[in-house]
Amino acid sequence: STPIDASFDRSSDDVNWMLSLSKDIGDDAMMFATVATGSKSGGFNTVSGEPSDREFDDEDTTSYEVGVKSTLLDARLRINATAFYTEIDDYQSQQQLESGAGTFVSNLGEIETSGLDVYLEAVPFSNLTLTAGLLYMHKYEITDGPRDGQDLPYTAEYSGNLAATLVFPLADGGIFIRGDYIYMDDHITNTADESLLEAKDEDDRELVNARVGWRNDNWNVSIWGKNLTDEEYASQTLIPQLFSGMDAYYLAPPRTYGATLRYDF
Repeated sequence: STPIDASFDRSSDDVNWMLSLSKDIGDDAMMFATVATGSKSGGFNTVSGEPSDREFDDEDTTSYEVGVKSTLLDARLRINATAFYTEIDDYQSQQQLESGAGTFVSNLGEIETSGLDVYLEAVPFSNLTLTAGLLYMHKYEITDGPRDGQDLPYTAEYSGNLAATLVFPLADGGIFIRGDYIYMDDHITNTADESLLEAKDEDDRELVNARVGWRNDNWNVSIWGKNLTDEEYASQTLIPQLFSGMDAYYLAPPRTYGATLRYDF
């Protein structure tokens, strides 16, 4: 690391705003449109690089959304859908040092994302709730800067989830059984430049979780299992370290079981 013999200071001023319009469609649905801006403050890296290179700039976001929210069949069915487009200037990204040992935050340039987010909740019976979600990413690309044209890491074209919760009354509470399925299509798990990526730096995932328990207004007792199919996938991969050749591959937790006891006052 480079010794620090310098002082750093920076300031920034941001004014963010949001404009939202909505219109009811009958008694069961609503259409909406939103335009909003946001910002994330810049800062300084600690011991990564020369003092003159340690500052990173503010990140600024402009997002557009249009969608519909509906509650149908006497509140037994809820369908929400949102189309979105987002522009991010001076996108802040945590990168590896060229040596492979250590990380720093830098501004990659401009990012554009767009897609469709759909959520569904159904109650076919009074004790059964079904939910489903689908996220389709039409675009998730770096559009300006040294990596112009490259895909955004940790982002998949398709991802989604399914869940079911069944409840049976017992004593002054209820027994519940819940199952979850989570899917994420192929996505890059390394923040390095695409020219440095290997086959290990792209992965997908399918997770199955389950929970069984009893709960009332105060108590919640359950046993649970996560990643029941023992799916092996990387939450993050890195480029090899230059001085050791070590190739880091951070695996997410394997099949895991446990129990939870909770009391709410």
